[in-house]
Amino acid sequence: MNENQPIAAFGHFVLKVNDVDASYKFYSELGLRPFGKFPGLAIIELRGGTHILLLEKDGELPFTIESSHLGQRGAFFNERLDLMIDGKSRDDLERFRTTLIEKGLAVDAIAQEQFFGHDYFQLLDPDGNGITFYTSHTEDLPE
Repeated sequence: MNENQPIAAFGHFVLKVNDVDASYKFYSELGLRPFGKFPGLAIIELRGGTHILLLEKDGELPFTIESSHLGQRGAFFNERLDLMIDGKSRDDLERFRTTLIEKGLAVDAIAQEQFFGHDYFQLLDPDGNGITFYTSHTEDLPE
């Protein structure tokens, strides 16, 4: 293992939604990889292999999801996703934003100010969950 690489990676993020099919379509249109649909569950994949598990908010699930203060946040607050595009410039972010508008999605303007060196814009998913897209800060690390 490379000592410069982080020891852990984000594996799964649970997002409870009202309509799994609508959310699956929405997140796919954002450019995230549709991974699969199952009874009461759909999986979307992010760059790097992290998965968003879309679960029905009030539906019966074929398995148990425990309530907790860590990870599966459920009733504690509305989930929020902060995602990074592959590009690092404001122009890269504007091109990505334009593709979402062309798909018919309602997105905010790119913020005038940066957030810790990142340009960003926001939108809502079908359940009103906030999503922020940022420019990337990642650098290619030597293997």
